[in-house]
Amino acid sequence: MEEFYDKETLEKVQKTQADILKDVLALCDRHKIDIFIIFGSALGVVRHQGFIPWDDDIDIGIFREDLTRFKRAAEEDLGNRYEFLTCETNKNYACTVTHFQKKGTKFISRDVKDCKYTPGINIDIFVYDHLADGCIARKYQYFMTWFLGRLLYLSGKGTPFIPYTGVKKKAAELICNLVRWGLRVLHITPIKVYRRFQKVSQRYNLRRTEYYAAFETPKPWANAMRKSDAYPLQDMPFMDFTVKIPKNTDQLLTTIFGDYMQLPPKDKRINHRPYLIDFGDER
Repeated sequence: MEEFYDKETLEKVQKTQADILKDVLALCDRHKIDIFIIFGSALGVVRHQGFIPWDDDIDIGIFREDLTRFKRAAEEDLGNRYEFLTCETNKNYACTVTHFQKKGTKFISRDVKDCKYTPGINIDIFVYDHLADGCIARKYQYFMTWFLGRLLYLSGKGTPFIPYTGVKKKAAELICNLVRWGLRVLHITPIKVYRRFQKVSQRYNLRRTEYYAAFETPKPWANAMRKSDAYPLQDMPFMDFTVKIPKNTDQLLTTIFGDYMQLPPKDKRINHRPYLIDFGDER
């Protein structure tokens, strides 16, 4: 998917996102809030000491109990330059992932070009909630958050990327269209699905179970961890500054990516397929 970018534009997107991350890291340092680099961005840290060369986002994790303080501090200290994008802040947004985006910018992918909201250049925030202890309850929580995440996307106007061809692609498109038709008939809006997702993902937070998971991901069962797996957070170089990653990053990356130190073939090098990018006021 590198064909969606020229080298100069991709590097400019990465630099803007790195600048957002620097501001967030400085904020968290001032307010003693822990955040950490995860998923594909952690892979970039370990394998490339920065971005995966073709990547165009930054993934950070935060435990639910730190999120309220982070949001309050970000709105007070950085609200003149940045904003949060969730279903709660924009009723047309149809995604479980919280975006922390630079005001005045645009980053519109081909998947969301028909949506009635404007995503900016951002970093993705994944929230770690308590995971059920029992096997059956855990599987239910995994399935429901996965299902609601897919349903949320279809409740909006985004165009899902379907990685198939031929009959399989046509069948997948038909299923998506039928689901969308059903959601419209039943008047099920993105915010309704999102609030149900939040309820399921946060169901066990008061019980203080041993494990956590970030349910916004396509495979939440692949990122479960205990706080003792994450702490003490490890310092790692990222471009020209330092970030923190969970202590068990090697285990997490292996679970998600397998032999993650090997570069994938070119047709598997996925990014967000940009349709329109506007860097806004660059002064």
